[in-house]
Amino acid sequence: MTRANLASMLISKRPRIWYLAVAGAETVRGAMGNLQELQRRITTDRIQGAIFDFRKLDGYDPQQDWEGFLQGLAVYVPHGLPLAWLAHTHGANAAQRLARAAQKSGALSQYCVNWEAALMTVGLPQNFEDPLPDILKPPEEDVFYLD
Repeated sequence: MTRANLASMLISKRPRIWYLAVAGAETVRGAMGNLQELQRRITTDRIQGAIFDFRKLDGYDPQQDWEGFLQGLAVYVPHGLPLAWLAHTHGANAAQRLARAAQKSGALSQYCVNWEAALMTVGLPQNFEDPLPDILKPPEEDVFYLD
């Protein structure tokens, strides 16, 4: 399966939290694009935290230079920025490695196994709605009933 960003959006304005949902097989190139987007969101949108949602990630290519990417992540993430890395089984290893790399830069980075833990990490209330089910819902088609 190819890699895709399912969502990239601000989900909260106070605090300003960016949400990114990734699906498919992650690549270093795709991850670098997301790191650049994170940097842009920090400087332009002045985000105060981020949730990286890997629940629909099928895995990642272990043959690519992930060590170089992890070093770049550790360099470019600001000290004290809350980051939640949300994953189930397929993306768990990648999410844990990303969380550790961001922690090395001083980010408040946490691997999370559920939506509630991700909310706690970035400082949102526990009743904040999970955007992933709406993103995955098939579009409703217009239905015309003929008599």
